[in-house]
Amino acid sequence: MATEITPRFGDDTVNDAILSLDLDDVRHVADLGAQAPEFAIRLHQRYGCVIHVIGLDENGARVDTARPETDAYLKHLISAGVGRDAIKLVTGENAISACDVVLSLNGYGVRFGVRKAKRFFDVLLHSGSRVIAEIHKGSGAYPFFNAYGSCATVVPVEKESNGLVVVSVEPNDQAAGDWSSVARSIMGDGGFFDDLGAHSFLHISRGDTLVVTFDNLDIAMTKRDDRRPWGFEFIRAQGWSMLAVMSSGWTWFRSKDVVDRFTELRDAGFFSQFERVVFYGASMGGYAAAAYAAVCPNSTVFAISPQSTLNRDLVPWETRYKRAWSLDFTGDFGDAAAASRSIQQVNILFDPYVELDAAHAARFTGANVALWRCPLMGHRLGSSLAQMGVLGDISRKIILGDLSRLEFYNLLRKRHGFSRFQRELANLALSKGHPDLAAKVCTYALRQQEEPYFRRMLDRLSRPATGA
Repeated sequence: MATEITPRFGDDTVNDAILSLDLDDVRHVADLGAQAPEFAIRLHQRYGCVIHVIGLDENGARVDTARPETDAYLKHLISAGVGRDAIKLVTGENAISACDVVLSLNGYGVRFGVRKAKRFFDVLLHSGSRVIAEIHKGSGAYPFFNAYGSCATVVPVEKESNGLVVVSVEPNDQAAGDWSSVARSIMGDGGFFDDLGAHSFLHISRGDTLVVTFDNLDIAMTKRDDRRPWGFEFIRAQGWSMLAVMSSGWTWFRSKDVVDRFTELRDAGFFSQFERVVFYGASMGGYAAAAYAAVCPNSTVFAISPQSTLNRDLVPWETRYKRAWSLDFTGDFGDAAAASRSIQQVNILFDPYVELDAAHAARFTGANVALWRCPLMGHRLGSSLAQMGVLGDISRKIILGDLSRLEFYNLLRKRHGFSRFQRELANLALSKGHPDLAAKVCTYALRQQEEPYFRRMLDRLSRPATGA
């Protein structure tokens, strides 16, 4: 009798987990143990990726994929419209290489010890990979995965039950360069550089407008060729002064050293020497911008997809950034939504379709708050706006205080021809059960330019399916 495949997770859970990956493109997916057919199908529908099926036993040893269970898995994927050429069976002789997404369900972290698969995760994961893993509370899987990056719980872990997490693998090349020497080389006359260990403050003196930015040093040193802080070239081009606050890792700037240094700068009158002060950042940096702007009551905040806080008492619904949950978000500058009430203006850019980003934006309720909606641009909408060529115009006008709603939405209209927006629109239609609408978006995008992503999706949507 043929083995049947019964998906264990509903459509909403699968879609939420895949949206949490926050990836523009996925070319290769590994399914450890062939236990995640619903995720493999949805990832292929969304990205047209190749699915690598890896058979492993309870001790992390490779097993033959020519088994009834694997045959049923293949038939299930093919019946859902996944082409056989998009499914690769990894046998004992096949080489395993890095993948963009690794699926580990109903196996390591639940039935088997997760550390038994460490040698596979070490090879499969690269900086920028994601893992969708099912874990059992008390299995030790959280510490195991935290060594690779940041775990975000998609389905909360209850006592004696399983939970679903998304792991974001982070850059960890600490030898990419000497930030101290880079910082001092660009400091210039009248500036300063404070190395506080896990954090640093770099001031570059130019004009009477000061832009305070917040950035992850690991990203600056490993992902940017020029190894410069967030917004460096843009701020220099305007002739503005800059205070770049850098963190070594995902600290959310919740160090006493950071609090003390901002307090010292405030008390010394550093901020009062400028006619205009703007605190500027995205995501973690957006949180810090809104939080620490309180040291300068006359300042403006420009925050892109910010968190308001990660205080579990205030935002128990925030399931991302688990690595930072142990940080202290109480006390001075802990709640950015509260701290920023005392300043001149708070500008929040966010995608209302990213549920958790929208929930954080809703916590900023002061009369000084301006919410700028950027539908279907994703959590990393700063990079999307930059790729569209409009981030500079939006930033300049917000910093100068003269961006009108009409100007903003006229600039945002350029997203209609932007590939990522079109992808999000097509996938939103697909996830809502409207493949005909998704096909229309693909056709519209292909009229503008030939792009393999939309061609692959259109081909998949045109392919008859015999089941789900």
